[in-house]
Amino acid sequence: MSRRRFLLTVTAAALAAARPVRGQDFPRKPLRIVVPFPPGGTPDILARVLGARLPQVLGQQAIVDNRPGAGGNLAMELVARAPADGHTLVMGTIGTCALNAFLYPKIGFDVEKDFAPVMLVGSIQNMLVVHPSVPATSVRELVALARSRKIPMTYASSGFGSSIHVAAEWFQVQAGVDLRHVPYKGSALANTALIAGETDMMFDNIPSIGPHVTAGRVRPLAVTGPNRSRLFPNVPTMRESGYPEFVLTPWFGLLAPARTPSPVLARLNDAFNEVLRDPIVVRRFTEIDLEPAGGSSADFAKLIRAENAQWGKLIREKNITVD
Repeated sequence: MSRRRFLLTVTAAALAAARPVRGQDFPRKPLRIVVPFPPGGTPDILARVLGARLPQVLGQQAIVDNRPGAGGNLAMELVARAPADGHTLVMGTIGTCALNAFLYPKIGFDVEKDFAPVMLVGSIQNMLVVHPSVPATSVRELVALARSRKIPMTYASSGFGSSIHVAAEWFQVQAGVDLRHVPYKGSALANTALIAGETDMMFDNIPSIGPHVTAGRVRPLAVTGPNRSRLFPNVPTMRESGYPEFVLTPWFGLLAPARTPSPVLARLNDAFNEVLRDPIVVRRFTEIDLEPAGGSSADFAKLIRAENAQWGKLIREKNITVD
């Protein structure tokens, strides 16, 4: 090979290596879906369900990487600083994307500046449950019981800043009761503690607490969505229980680092929308009472902006904190 041809070949290879990843080149390696919470919770369940079907669509494996800490903020910071090539995503939640900025004095990312929304996966309901030893079969009875206690009743959560924690804080404001927060490292540990009688009550996502309700390990009192759950139609809503303003539907969605090339974002959006329509995924999500969403990246970005405005106003007005 002549020296000129050699130099041209080397130059072309260097330019190809430096060229931004295009949609047709993507993905070039397994994807990493970072989950901001420990295994067993709803974000983890969703990431694993989607990841299991992704190879059939993109031709690459999806590795679920649980990175809990600081209410999900550590994982969000990690992905915000990851290479913007589409191979690292985060399973964002209403907590990490719309609550934490108002609950924590300082977080190391700006969800609207540091991330590129990929797709809204779906939404669920939280459920207020109590340990069977708690003598309350309705929200009204629970409030009366809490008000009668000299020592505050306790509630478990999956950690500071989660929708599970905020739901309980909001409940205290709405009901005028004083409860003691007992945070755990994830829903699975919080569930275990509640079932063991270490705490009195908990708001939790239906996918993680539902099996324990079915098994009779905890007693359901209400759900936090606008309508009753398909899986638990006999459980009233918080609205029906006397709290018309109490509506909370946690949502989950995938985000990539900002500056991820548009063609790559489009490829990811198409792929995850296809996975969301897969009959196996549809059946699995129906089993956990998740309302699938899908749609465009722009749809998800619009939701994030709206939720930040709504929850920021509420948290400031009600003085809800993570303390």
